[in-house]
Amino acid sequence: MGANDNLKYESAMDNSLSKRISRRLSTVRADFSLAIIEAGLISVAYAAALGLRSLEPTNPISSSWWTRLGFALPVIIVVHLGANLFFGNYGHVWRYASIEEALRVVAAAMSAGIAIIGLAGFYRWTITPTAVVPLSVLVLGAILSLAGMGAIRFWSRMFSKQRIDLIQSTRERALVVGTGADAVHVARHRSEAIHGIGVVGFIDVASDGDRSRVLAGYPILGGLEDVPRLVTEQEINQIIIACPEADTFGRQLVDLCMDVEVRLRILPNMDSILEGNSATRDIRDLELTDLLPRTQVATDLTDVGRFLNGRCVLVTGAGGSIGSEIVAQALAFGARRVVALDHDETHLHDSSVDWLAAASSPDALVLELADIRDAVRLSAIFDDHQPEVVFHAAAHKHVPILEECPDEAVKTNIVGTVNVVNEAERCDATEAFVLISTDKAVNPHSVMGASKRMAEMIVQTRANSLPDMKWCAVRFGNVLGSRGSVVPTFKHQVQQGGPVTVSHEDMERYFMTVGEAVELVMQAASMSTGGEVFVLDMGEPVRILDLAHRMIRLAGLVPYKDIDVVITGLRPGERLSEQLAIAPLVPSAHPKILVARESVPTEKHLSESLAYLRLLTDHGEARLGDMIVAVANDVFISTNLDSLQPEIVLLPSVGNS
Repeated sequence: MGANDNLKYESAMDNSLSKRISRRLSTVRADFSLAIIEAGLISVAYAAALGLRSLEPTNPISSSWWTRLGFALPVIIVVHLGANLFFGNYGHVWRYASIEEALRVVAAAMSAGIAIIGLAGFYRWTITPTAVVPLSVLVLGAILSLAGMGAIRFWSRMFSKQRIDLIQSTRERALVVGTGADAVHVARHRSEAIHGIGVVGFIDVASDGDRSRVLAGYPILGGLEDVPRLVTEQEINQIIIACPEADTFGRQLVDLCMDVEVRLRILPNMDSILEGNSATRDIRDLELTDLLPRTQVATDLTDVGRFLNGRCVLVTGAGGSIGSEIVAQALAFGARRVVALDHDETHLHDSSVDWLAAASSPDALVLELADIRDAVRLSAIFDDHQPEVVFHAAAHKHVPILEECPDEAVKTNIVGTVNVVNEAERCDATEAFVLISTDKAVNPHSVMGASKRMAEMIVQTRANSLPDMKWCAVRFGNVLGSRGSVVPTFKHQVQQGGPVTVSHEDMERYFMTVGEAVELVMQAASMSTGGEVFVLDMGEPVRILDLAHRMIRLAGLVPYKDIDVVITGLRPGERLSEQLAIAPLVPSAHPKILVARESVPTEKHLSESLAYLRLLTDHGEARLGDMIVAVANDVFISTNLDSLQPEIVLLPSVGNS
């Protein structure tokens, strides 16, 4: 450290010391001023007590008592101020004083009163039998001193309450759902600028609760069923959910408030804050994830970390919603290298900004612009990077589009999967392969679902022939917020002023968050023994019409009043509901992850079916979509070949081509 650096350091230390001394002196001045005021107040209190005592006609006091009180006052003042100092009644910002500070003031005054009475008794017993001051004066003086010291300390607090009540009319009127600690927190800190609300009252979520009580100065106005009426009667602008069961009550409130205009907000729960998911106790708007009809699934990330740490990970479809999150999580878990592969350069570029922020070093992330249809390019990528874990997320996923273009489903979802599987088998370094699948693959009705079921069978048959590698598939429902899902579509339609379009009033789907989906993928990779099709316990399916209504309500609008909802009819390939599996699901090592028992074709049968679909694709067969669904459902009939073009013949096995 040079001379200039030493001078700068010493200067900084001097400035810091001077600031600390200045702050300390400021505090001492404030406390000294308070002590001077209290000394005068104590004198007045005991003098008033003696004056009141002198008014008693049956037992008047002599003028000598005033002289004795004058001699005793210095001791009385010292005892009271000493008690305040002992109980820590100095150095506080009394505007924010709480019950704890109030109890300290009471304890100090009571202790001082007892000590003064004790000193007076000791003086009378040891020095003179004549009392210094009448006992009644000492008791009353202590009480009046307590009242005075409490008043000067809590005056700013009481004035602040009046000021808050005065400006509350300029803020949004709010109902607080809940009667616990979180709800009280909202009411007591409503004056903070970040909240900007005026609490009107509380809503008791307990069906048997006492609704005649007052909490934190505000009445409990009713239960959940009373909210729509209260919103209208009390001119409520927003509802704040501040209770442990916020998700459950959030869904109920969205449905209850369907016909009233009110903003729904939520207080983050304490668990989320302690886990670092929320930096402050800020009230936020209710989000769609709060309305899932189940709690979000937690996974054992310790095992996932051990599985990925120090390994080379390849992610296909890395630019998609799921693939992008897999890349980010793999980097966060300390993967030695993550190879992000996608055929869309824009998605790769846009996602790479966030990936690099999560990467331990720039070398930990490699971007590969490639198409999984290109077997030669894939082979080069596997040779260059030697991935130990492969997450295969690349696929076409839009049901109506693939109904119109079934050949693209074959080329990408089926042949592309074969290419990736073949390279994973050929690469000596690869130890685990995880396929991202969908609940639409169960008893598939659409080209998209059938092509993904074919991809599952490709992985399952390879697991049977290569038991030394971990091969598995993971099925998801709809992912909230992913590109092309119904949620962004609804959000865009609401922003455009409607209408919001729903295919069928009875359509329902399973939903999960991107975070849940990726954690499930990671967990599946770490716990797989080979050949499993993992399925998340996604709770109850959500009716799409209800989802549309709730999204409109989350935007602060009223369905059919501000935004219309139109039923358009089922699109090609769509069905009213999805299944998780055909046969009963089997529990796994994770309580929220199940295993589907699916039939696995022989490798020969699957290879012949794949060759058949490739031939139909190459020759532009008009019934290709129907044949993909037939093959995936294992209802392929050889006579279907009779109506095909004469030059098409079944080729030998090409599953490993």
